[in-house]
Amino acid sequence: MQSAKIINKLLKEAPKNTKGSKEIAELRNLIVEVMKPRLSKLNQILRFRMVPATRDDFQDEGVDWWPDYELYSDSHAITDMNGLLVCTQNSLKGMPDDLRAIGEKFDFAYSVAKPKTIQNKSKKFLLVDELIEDLEDFVKHFSRLCTKILDDRRNLHDLASITLDTDDRIKVKIFDERIFVQLQSRIGNLDNYIRDFCALFEAHVEFKDEAKSGPLSKFAKPQGPLLAGAVNKVRT
Repeated sequence: MQSAKIINKLLKEAPKNTKGSKEIAELRNLIVEVMKPRLSKLNQILRFRMVPATRDDFQDEGVDWWPDYELYSDSHAITDMNGLLVCTQNSLKGMPDDLRAIGEKFDFAYSVAKPKTIQNKSKKFLLVDELIEDLEDFVKHFSRLCTKILDDRRNLHDLASITLDTDDRIKVKIFDERIFVQLQSRIGNLDNYIRDFCALFEAHVEFKDEAKSGPLSKFAKPQGPLLAGAVNKVRT
């Protein structure tokens, strides 16, 4: 996806009561309204940490143990990868519609603000229009990927639940560790794309939680080890 940073600002702040000033202001307000809450949700997901759980965490030798981990966050009660994937899907829901609404508002604001002497849409306009489409495609593909991962994980977990074999349980853990890294990377990319896009329109989307809270330590104390079967307690 092409970064918005390489595109010069397209719609500069227009003085009040000038041609297109109202439409440009409405466009910026729409971008802030729909993107600021989404960035906050993405930031919360990025703050998750994976904390390992070992056999030593279980004092009762009779407790059924899975080679496992716990996801730790200061803003969510989610402790397993299944829950994190569902949370990610929820954060993406409706975003393609929001981007289409922004695209329509952008098209209208540009048509009102541009000089009458300009008949065709400029190269900058086409680049931004393409950027919006790229963002929409990225979100759609990301959501479909989450669905596929959930299905694959459910199959692995169901097999391990049936066989009760430690090797099968380890496969679930390895799968989750790999997916956690992949998920965080994609969310980080999406977060950057959205911020660049908002900066292009000078739409301020900073939020208070982002400024106040620092990154969680990966050594943060977990809330407690997972019990057997807890890794699949959140279902789609």
